[in-house]
Amino acid sequence: MDKVSTPSLSIVIPTREGFTDHWFNALTEVKGEVEFILVHPPGAPKYPTSDPRVQQIVSPLRGEIIQRISGLMNATAPYTLTINCDEFLHPDILTMVLQYFQRFPDSWVMRLCTKRFQYGETKELTAPWQPLPRIEELPVWDKSSKNQDIPAQSGYLKEIPIVPFDKRKLDLMCFVRERKDHHGPHAENFDKKVWLTQMVQATCKDIVSLLPLMGPFKYIPFWCLDRLLGLFIQAKFFEQGQGKIIGHLMPSPEQLRMENNPPEYRRLNRYGILSEIFLVKCFPQYGYMWNLVITNLREVPKKYVLYRLGKEG
Repeated sequence: MDKVSTPSLSIVIPTREGFTDHWFNALTEVKGEVEFILVHPPGAPKYPTSDPRVQQIVSPLRGEIIQRISGLMNATAPYTLTINCDEFLHPDILTMVLQYFQRFPDSWVMRLCTKRFQYGETKELTAPWQPLPRIEELPVWDKSSKNQDIPAQSGYLKEIPIVPFDKRKLDLMCFVRERKDHHGPHAENFDKKVWLTQMVQATCKDIVSLLPLMGPFKYIPFWCLDRLLGLFIQAKFFEQGQGKIIGHLMPSPEQLRMENNPPEYRRLNRYGILSEIFLVKCFPQYGYMWNLVITNLREVPKKYVLYRLGKEG
């Protein structure tokens, strides 16, 4: 069978060895003209499938950043979503995506309603999906009406404003305490959201251009792309004083189900500072970026101790 010629949604999945047949079969139950881009770590075999919607790439290096960016740069649909190889999508997700961007053609991002399960809760994770609402029938709860206090279960589309880079200043207290400027209805992270592919790929090109050091030597952090990419996109396309609503959070029922990582994949040694330092390099005018990096630096000793305790335990 031939590859889907005109996909409407690219679903990018960086994989690890040993993902289950059950997960892959559930993934391909997603309906419509979508493309699935599986990016495998080095040496991993391609999954045997005849589904023409599946593209498979073997990454030259292992890690979230290189695997996910490789998939994103190969997306061909106008909208792109990234998930992990143990997360489940509603079979009708494409219908909701197309309805959303038809109603909100100026939006950058559609944030999925996600339901999280503890590791091993297979019965709940694989329960039948509830019908999704029609986007045109949903009311919007705007940010001027205590937007952040409205739960996803309310049946409203919750507005997502762009990160307020111009209003959040350098906070020197971040050297001694947690930062506070991330609180609010805006979103920092990239994952679990549907974005405009054109914006994503332009941003990925910028990030890749930062990796070369000198000659053949490159600095490639293995992990922590999620917040780096989410903030980089918003800073790249930010306009001073804009205050733009860039998207909406979908209400329940959930469109994505995720299970906590199994014990062998505990995330104890991920250091955001390794990648998010790029944000200060490219956008030094925003105190928001400095507050994030300062907080990350403060967290390094704590995370290292937790990592050692987890490894020895």
